Amino acid sequence: MITAALKSTPLVLDRSVTVEDGFRVILIDCLQQIQGNAISVVQSSDPEGLHQMRVGLRRLRTALCVFAPWMPCPELLRQELDWLNSALGAARDADVLADGTLVNMIEACPHREDLVALRDVASTIAMHMRQQPADAVSSERYARLMLTLGEWCEHAGWQASLDKKGIKALTQPLRRHVRRILMRRHDELIKRRTKLAGATPQQLHQLRIAAKKARYATVFFQSMLATKPADRYLKRLGALQDALGWLNDAASADRLLGEIETSHPNIARSASFARGYLCAVREQDRAGLGGLWKRYTAVELPGMA
Repeated sequence: MITAALKSTPLVLDRSVTVEDGFRVILIDCLQQIQGNAISVVQSSDPEGLHQMRVGLRRLRTALCVFAPWMPCPELLRQELDWLNSALGAARDADVLADGTLVNMIEACPHREDLVALRDVASTIAMHMRQQPADAVSSERYARLMLTLGEWCEHAGWQASLDKKGIKALTQPLRRHVRRILMRRHDELIKRRTKLAGATPQQLHQLRIAAKKARYATVFFQSMLATKPADRYLKRLGALQDALGWLNDAASADRLLGEIETSHPNIARSASFARGYLCAVREQDRAGLGGLWKRYTAVELPGMA
């Protein structure tokens, strides 16, 4: 029996939780989301399991970044997480093209019946590409990575690299640092700000990553924050992240469509039309980033409850 995709559930952190215990709770939650979707990635053709596994992995990488000042992650673990992220990424891009971007395009352009054939080709490519993450998650390398992360968490492996002062800092109340953590994520997002109208895909990609880390960090500590300000902040940050995410998906779709245009001459014209359509929509939506950015920067960071 194939299990359904596992989504993350809201975290509740006790007001008195320490830095170390708060990190452990967050880390375990991220690992559960990653491992809870492993069977779906290996056995199911449903792309949702792969998507949720990637979400769990991104949350985990954000947690490691947020808590790095207290508990630095070993470089080997970081490299292995980068490997897993890369193994999952290409298949997810193909799924988004086939099951999202082209489906929406077909609905918007019902007169272009040739887009159905293009979508069929994209779906076949996506199905084949899912073998890469399935192989990765089935491998000894993945099992070793999950085992190592679990042991590092259970036995507080981060303490081995800390001096007495560093270990003492782990016992401080986490809530004392939450505001500073969120401000750091916010400042990193502001630093990535560029002229949005003329930003390159790579600049928008880096801005999207900064927005994603800011949102994940806020959600980690949401139970400690004032409810209404946190909801308002997350709503505006989420709108900005969604817009940046769509632009990133569109850039990935253009690359994949270019490959289809070259490798499948019989539908090259359809792929060319799809690329042109995406380019027009992307430029139109890019123009709206300025307003979303202003709405985000106008909202205050949420305070503690």
